[in-house]
Amino acid sequence: MKSESLTPAVIIPAAEKHLNSQRSFQGIPGIAVSDGGRLFAVWYSGGPTECRENFVIISISDDNGSTWSDAVWVVDHPNETIRAFDANIWAAPDGKIRLFWTQCYSAVSADGKSHSIFDGKSGVWISEPGNPDAPVKQWQWTQPRRIADGIMMNKPTVLTDGTWALPVSVWNLPGVKRGMDGAKMYLSTDQGKTFFEQGKAKIPRRDATFDEHSIVELADGTLKMVIRRNRFGNLESSSVDGGRTWSKTKLSAIHGPCSRLWISRLKSGRLILVNNDCLPLRRSGLKRERMTAWLSDDDGKNWYGGLLLDGRENVSYPDGQQAADGSIWVIHDWGRYIGGEIIASHITEEDIAAGKLVSPQSKLNIPVSRTRPVENQ
Repeated sequence: MKSESLTPAVIIPAAEKHLNSQRSFQGIPGIAVSDGGRLFAVWYSGGPTECRENFVIISISDDNGSTWSDAVWVVDHPNETIRAFDANIWAAPDGKIRLFWTQCYSAVSADGKSHSIFDGKSGVWISEPGNPDAPVKQWQWTQPRRIADGIMMNKPTVLTDGTWALPVSVWNLPGVKRGMDGAKMYLSTDQGKTFFEQGKAKIPRRDATFDEHSIVELADGTLKMVIRRNRFGNLESSSVDGGRTWSKTKLSAIHGPCSRLWISRLKSGRLILVNNDCLPLRRSGLKRERMTAWLSDDDGKNWYGGLLLDGRENVSYPDGQQAADGSIWVIHDWGRYIGGEIIASHITEEDIAAGKLVSPQSKLNIPVSRTRPVENQ
């Protein structure tokens, strides 16, 4: 890890190099809805792949997702050796929008043909845009703060006592000392003023790489992690002491093709799961295909519904938020290197339960961004 990566990236209005016409590779999105109904989408791009050229894009929609802006603000580090990536955006209970992202030093190979994507530690950063419903040029971003070592791929979970639980991980990659890695839970008990590590699930080396875990609180107060595994399937771990200690990981009943999923508690009390539908018996079981939403009434013991959001291959990395009216916004990517699509869906619990759209306002395949026209693929 280089000291340069401990200095904050800048959050600036998008310049020409950040705009859609200049981008190729892009993906790994997040979505949030403000109290005023403005939609926010974030993802990262820059360069042809995951590399030191990466920056985080912020896009908005003020017409309920019908149209989306190009990049309006970006997180871009002034030091060309530092990449900004793996962002998420969150509407916190206090009504404020929080932007999280990761940054790390990126080394270049001796022949100059490849860039590293991890410096052995990385770091999670946070900032907020002031009044998120004001004209975008009026946003006043708070000074970025580094809140943890590692990477945070999914949104915080608000526990029943109001504590924020953040799923932060230091990945098991070359250069990481054993003991530093693991699927961790960071807490904030003061509405984001301070953060501290509470505990972590230890993952067997054979299963650990990009943990990308989520945290949910069950009805009995148990905390449950669903953790990406570095091969088919996901892992689970649980805690009955507020996250201080976690059970030995076991294979989860939630399948997956070694990719991120989104799981969250809805206002109805149900759990929602958005994930690739790739059961082991499916012909293409290890492919990132068939982005699908399910519901559970029993804390994830059983799932039902199965609303297909996107039936293509190369779909991945869902994220979502429930809006004030109870509807649900979901976002995912497709073809990061061949089309760079960022796609949203606006759905309801009734749609998911029925396995088809039954609500008049619901809509799938809402285009947020695309890097290349279809005819050029």
